[in-house]
Amino acid sequence: MLASPSLAADRIPILIDTDIGSDVDDALALALSVASPEVELVGVTTVGTAPDDRAWLVCRFLTQITGKKKPEELPPVAIGGEPPTKAEIDWQIQYRRHPAAIFNRTLKPAKEPAHELMAKLARKHDGKLVVVAIGPLTNVAKFIKEHPKEAEKVQRFVIMGGSVAVGYDGKPKPEPEWNIKCDIPAAKAVFASGLPLTVIPLDATATVKLEKAAREKLFSAHTMLTWQVQNLYELWDKETPILFDPVAVAAVFGGGRLTFKDMRLEVDDKGMTVPKDGKANCRVATAIKAKEFVDWYVDRVRAFGTETLPEKPKNAAKLIDPGLFPAKVHVAEDYDTDIEKRWWMCGKAETKDVRPGGVRSQRAVLTQDFDDRQGNMKTMDRAVIFNPVPGPPMGPNTRLRFWYKLTGTDTIRVQLYSLTNGYHRYLSVSGLVQGKWAEGCVDMTQMRRPDGTGGPLSADERIDDIQFYIDPRAELLIDDVILYEAAAEGEKRPFPARIVFTAWFDTGKQGKEWPGEFEIVNHEKPRTWKYAKSVKGPDDEQIIRVGMRGSRKLDANTELTVKYKLSGAGAIKIELREKGKTVAMGERQLDRDKWGEGSVAFKLTGKEAADEILFRAPSGAELHVDDVLLFTPGEEKK
Repeated sequence: MLASPSLAADRIPILIDTDIGSDVDDALALALSVASPEVELVGVTTVGTAPDDRAWLVCRFLTQITGKKKPEELPPVAIGGEPPTKAEIDWQIQYRRHPAAIFNRTLKPAKEPAHELMAKLARKHDGKLVVVAIGPLTNVAKFIKEHPKEAEKVQRFVIMGGSVAVGYDGKPKPEPEWNIKCDIPAAKAVFASGLPLTVIPLDATATVKLEKAAREKLFSAHTMLTWQVQNLYELWDKETPILFDPVAVAAVFGGGRLTFKDMRLEVDDKGMTVPKDGKANCRVATAIKAKEFVDWYVDRVRAFGTETLPEKPKNAAKLIDPGLFPAKVHVAEDYDTDIEKRWWMCGKAETKDVRPGGVRSQRAVLTQDFDDRQGNMKTMDRAVIFNPVPGPPMGPNTRLRFWYKLTGTDTIRVQLYSLTNGYHRYLSVSGLVQGKWAEGCVDMTQMRRPDGTGGPLSADERIDDIQFYIDPRAELLIDDVILYEAAAEGEKRPFPARIVFTAWFDTGKQGKEWPGEFEIVNHEKPRTWKYAKSVKGPDDEQIIRVGMRGSRKLDANTELTVKYKLSGAGAIKIELREKGKTVAMGERQLDRDKWGEGSVAFKLTGKEAADEILFRAPSGAELHVDDVLLFTPGEEKK
């Protein structure tokens, strides 16, 4: 349980050293430390690849469950070292990249490094502090080496690591355990230190599994603590957690249903924890009553806090027809490639349940509302959120088209963040079909702030974060998100069947958001924002080479539309290229010295891909392009 002055004297002060963000049992252990009245969590240190991200993850976890962020209100969280063995953070990185952590709405990591925080707390809690190491022993070894006197003040070190008689499956086959083999020199130093060690090896943890029924019981509490654990579980890459680390935390106060034996263990060059003859240096857990432990764990953690659920969204709207060919496409995401994966702010890739013809969709996961001003910060929603970097400006008639599959609710809340105004607006749609893939389209100018203020989305207003929210107890899949301007008057072309790529140059930098060869230039009035201007290429040609940030599949029927202005000769060539080689080419005769719009159809087999678009104009010409759209044509409605 977090610090409470009236009870602090009755609790054991613990510091948890964790590699949270890799396996989910670290989060489950952190939850147990918060929910247990026998201990007081006085500090957290992080270890592993990207320990700073792991520290921010812990900071957000503690803030979310308490609603607090001031250093004096929460245990300090310190950044530690990186072991020699690399282990990247998986999908759980989304939890760290939430706006709450990005924009300074949570506790911040402490200034001192992990080993210094260990020393500081060892001095403060002289002879009482228990260090619970549930990751590689990099930080603990450094603490012992650089602060030996303070290390002697630690009551004991509880280490989740090693394998004496069994492996990860609980069968008799000792093997190098992950936390030990990640940093073998550090483990050797800790086990040889002579300090009091309690070791919780695979022998006592490998069979302690949080199976489906237990998970459902735990998550059904719907408290801010269980929401956080469930959020990180859903972002994890596996199905059934093993409670390695919670067992180590429980061992601090005898809540582990454990059997112990005094032994002498040494770490060999392969990372094995080898029993040796001689004076015991460890108290080693050798067995556990697994089912009793799981039942006890679930009951304890789910009892911390009260149930909290979101209210029904307001600002009701209805689905609309997507209309004809868009006047402009701002953003498109089909989730079929990893090109824009860095912009997936919330959601997890789904490959089994996809709409016909699709490759992947995005499954909603738990999150706190991105709207920290008027959103409900005391509960969680389930959401898919896409961040369209670099934040496009809108037009006067913005629409959002998407495919969805709902289970357990008929309502979706659609939300946008305004970079221009610094607040969120949303609309909600109810009465949606459930249990099958369906198409949706909404008029984004109908969005308002939660209190009804904010006015409509307006032309030239820059936006960010396209957000789909549902009740946290329901399920949602999202695919083929297209943010666009409604068709211009007189438009006859059908809505595209697929958007391959769009480039508009209004915001973002050449070479970063818009890779390629060209110059980004401001439009002259009455036109607004920016366009791409040609530069000198081979053989004195004028070229605009627009990189598509990665290779994109092309359909047999692929077209390109572009707004243009050409000074000089009246024809340009347009090539689709893959790794520097031309896969398709078209030619377009252009009107000179004025802005116009044209299109080119490419002849393809449907097996090609492209990673860039090349516009070529003759020597002496100057070419300007804007609103590039590569797409698969739609079919005429009968």
